[in-house]
Amino acid sequence: MIPPSPLPESEPLERFAVEVFSELNENTIARRAREVNVLLRMSMLAGLEMELASTLNLICDLAGEIVSFLRGTVYFWDEDAGAMHLRVTRNMPDPDEESYTRANVLNYWVAKLGRPLLLTRHCQREADVLLHAMNAASVLVVPLFVRNRVAGSMQLFGERTDSFSREDAQLLWILSLVAESMLARDYSNETLLRFAFTDFLTGLKTRGYFEQQLDLELARAERRGTPLAVLMIDIDHFKRLNDTHGHTVGDMVLRDLAAILTRDLREVDTAARYGGEEFILLLPETSLQGAKLVAQRLRYSVEQANFFTGARTEAGAEIEHITISIGVALFPDEARFKRDLLEASDAALYEAKARGRNCVVLYSEIHTQKAS
Repeated sequence: MIPPSPLPESEPLERFAVEVFSELNENTIARRAREVNVLLRMSMLAGLEMELASTLNLICDLAGEIVSFLRGTVYFWDEDAGAMHLRVTRNMPDPDEESYTRANVLNYWVAKLGRPLLLTRHCQREADVLLHAMNAASVLVVPLFVRNRVAGSMQLFGERTDSFSREDAQLLWILSLVAESMLARDYSNETLLRFAFTDFLTGLKTRGYFEQQLDLELARAERRGTPLAVLMIDIDHFKRLNDTHGHTVGDMVLRDLAAILTRDLREVDTAARYGGEEFILLLPETSLQGAKLVAQRLRYSVEQANFFTGARTEAGAEIEHITISIGVALFPDEARFKRDLLEASDAALYEAKARGRNCVVLYSEIHTQKAS
């Protein structure tokens, strides 16, 4: 078994992205004729109607004919869970899907860069943790696409640091491009539409989806004469956390915070990533007092939570503590139109920041202060 080593300082992800092309050069075609034939077989199969699981297994099997690997996994987007899930495994040391999915930062990196990644031991702190769990020395990650958007990844782990070459990455890139039409057909149009409205990093809804949902809920609240609350949320001193630990840790914090925000939400509520480190909640049929209770509960939960940085010290895993500021606005008491409601919640958030952060401010409190 490969022994663990001190976790290295992480290097920029771009350094491990492989430059790839949509065509193979003549030398590769001549030298890797057998592997090129595998790509031709894939293109011939592209017209077949298959279930998604069968297609993902086929891709992994054909990848095994192109390169040799110790272990393999294929992750693909799961709409119900709002995240990538483990769909295919080859020679996995532990069937515990959740642990590999939760700890697997490779999905986020390949989605971010949209190109194959080739990593070895001692070059990326977060990747080293996964490589150690796989008892591997290297990993080749290839994005899987649906209509030009990364919808999954194939991760092949090698015994040696030189198990994979950049030429291997190029061949598997072509395999992924050829498979795209099959994946797009197998993935329903309805799922694709919802997929487009999901923030890939956090699994929350996008700003575009939120604003469409807000239009619908405002119309419904108007008809029923019921209140509706909007909570605008911002992570305090997030830039300082990024500067201290790097953007990869910042991404991990965003994902973990999203999990806290959605933990106790009702089915009718909507949580979205509004931009950067800013989030927003839509709470239909919620009074001002109810919205305040939700906001205070969230603020406390985040304040008490441990956020792991991926690094280890002599005392164990290194953790960070963060806080959030929240601005609350209510329809119809404080705003009757969408733009006014969003501006009111944003103004309340700004006031929360001005009061020292880590607090909840109601928009009505601002007017009460001004009147007095």
